Amino acid sequence: MERIRPALSYLLVGTASALGLWAAFSLPHKSPPPVEKPQPVLVATPPKPVSVQRPQVDVVFVVDTTGSMSSLISGAKKKIWELARYIAQGQPAPELRVGLVAYRDVGDEYVTKFFDLTDDIDGVYQNLTSFAAGGGGDTPEHVAKALHDAVYRSSWGPGKNTLKMVYLVGDAPPHSDYQDGFDFRTIAREARSRGIRINTVRCGSDEDTRASFTEIASLTGGDFSTIDQSGGMTDVKTPFDEELARLNRALTETAIPWGDAERRTSIRRKAESNLAAPAEAQAARAGYFGLAKARGRTAAVSDGDLLEDVANNKVRLEAVAPAALPEPMQAMSAGERSRYLEDKRKQRDEVLNQINGLAAKRDAYLKDSTPASKGGFDGKVRESVKKQAADIGLLY
Repeated sequence: MERIRPALSYLLVGTASALGLWAAFSLPHKSPPPVEKPQPVLVATPPKPVSVQRPQVDVVFVVDTTGSMSSLISGAKKKIWELARYIAQGQPAPELRVGLVAYRDVGDEYVTKFFDLTDDIDGVYQNLTSFAAGGGGDTPEHVAKALHDAVYRSSWGPGKNTLKMVYLVGDAPPHSDYQDGFDFRTIAREARSRGIRINTVRCGSDEDTRASFTEIASLTGGDFSTIDQSGGMTDVKTPFDEELARLNRALTETAIPWGDAERRTSIRRKAESNLAAPAEAQAARAGYFGLAKARGRTAAVSDGDLLEDVANNKVRLEAVAPAALPEPMQAMSAGERSRYLEDKRKQRDEVLNQINGLAAKRDAYLKDSTPASKGGFDGKVRESVKKQAADIGLLY
């Protein structure tokens, strides 16, 4: 019996193997289901934000301030905010800086007064209001010295997306008899090499002025134009000016001047200068800041406003020393100062919203009721800005 068990085991194993082979060949063959390969998952990579540098417009107004230019200077004071607002309306929105050079002649109270390029348009207006017509006598003036200051002393912006413009405005040709090293042709050629256009505006009808101003503009790729001796600027009033002037004051009162005592005083004086302007000029100023608000900047003054500087991360409120704050804030706690800024911000937003609503109505009124003045100084500036700004992709 012991011998039979191994034999039986071998028989069973063999039979099973045979049955397995028979099943493999006699039963229908089924292929295993195909294995699906996993499909690659495509993940969209978000594009990297492109840093777009805003175009910049640098404008230096070089103005003859001798006695015969009284009317033009008076008109320019009223129009500077309108011009600033026009330039700021470009697409894409540009950064604007303005410089000033006043000039007379040797033997007058001064030969030139120079104010460098700045984005503090309140300060520009204050400096412009200091211009008064006087001096002169002989026809030529020291135009070359004025152009030298504008071209060589101004802190022109770098880069190909900066529009660099000079407006030479006067009614007399340059002196050609001074041996002081200032030559208007040499200066004009240097301006062109630096990418600076000199646009010349002759006031009146002097032929020598026409010849020299045409040559200066031609040497730099700028435009020459002639306007009336008075400047050709018309005073335009609208039904919205008085209310916009009131809102301009309300906006200015939300400013929080900060810095040392001298700086705070300077900011307040610039604000006072603007608030003393005619209603139409204040209306244009309000519209200028309203336009800035529509583009993400809520300013009440051009420079030195704590609320604006904190919002733009130029300074942290807690880092400002109490002595650098305006008097009402100096004794406040940290929490009280934060709430004070927040209250001012809400007031300002409300005022700016009202300004933008009225400014739009004022623009529509001016467009429908007042023919565009192209023959005056302000009209000539608009024409040349629109034409030359296209070179850096800035459209009006």
